[in-house]
Amino acid sequence: MRIFALLLCLCWRVESLSASFVVRNPTTFKLPQVPRGGQLSELQDSEEVIDLDAVEEKTQESSVPTLKSSSPMGILSPLVLAVQAAGSSYSSALSSAPILTKSITAGVTFFLSDYTAQRIEKPKEKTEKDKKISAEVSKHDWTRTLVSCAVGLFYFGPAAHMWYEWIFSILPGTSLVSTLQKAALGQMLFGPSFTCIFFATSLMQSGQFSIGNWIQKIKKDLPGAWLSGSAFWPMVDLISYSLVPIKFIPVFINLMSFIWTIYLSMVANRSASTKK
Repeated sequence: MRIFALLLCLCWRVESLSASFVVRNPTTFKLPQVPRGGQLSELQDSEEVIDLDAVEEKTQESSVPTLKSSSPMGILSPLVLAVQAAGSSYSSALSSAPILTKSITAGVTFFLSDYTAQRIEKPKEKTEKDKKISAEVSKHDWTRTLVSCAVGLFYFGPAAHMWYEWIFSILPGTSLVSTLQKAALGQMLFGPSFTCIFFATSLMQSGQFSIGNWIQKIKKDLPGAWLSGSAFWPMVDLISYSLVPIKFIPVFINLMSFIWTIYLSMVANRSASTKK
């Protein structure tokens, strides 16, 4: 009997001690157990109720990186979208009106090329205010620039379109042999003929055109221009014929001709400028 009484006292003591502790699960938060109904209000006042779902959702949101508008990609994204839209529109224009699109592209390219060439040349005229003081005034020849633009618009654009259509019809494929053959034909036929026409238009623009002057200009400047082109255009042709789709080859050539036409414009107008 004494042993039984001791066990009852021990159980009562353990129960009274457990009521004073808050039992928590090691992985989740729980409200403390309430052994007595009268203690509920006291525990609600002393313990804060935690919404576990809200805490977990907030933790997940903070762990996911967000793209801020101030980041480099956020700033450049409108520009990237604009470039993609412009490229898509240009590709559609090449499919619907290839000759017109390539001609306008060539006209703009030649306009910018001659403008750049004149900025490099910086032609100057001396205007005397008195016998001792002179000022150098830069003067841009817009007629020459517009003539160069017309050459690109009405000749180079349509001619380049027909040339590449023809050369791929007789030399299909993009093998190394076929590419070298196309590049050789370009250097022997298309390049020299275009250079001669460019010389003629420059003489017309300067008011010095005649058959004799044109032939003399060709004899004087064509060999040097052809040699310079031989160091430039074969590499361009190798890239365009082997890597660029046929539809976009004239566009790529126009971009490369921006550099070439700067040089050609300076050569074509060199003698005309000295005679003026």
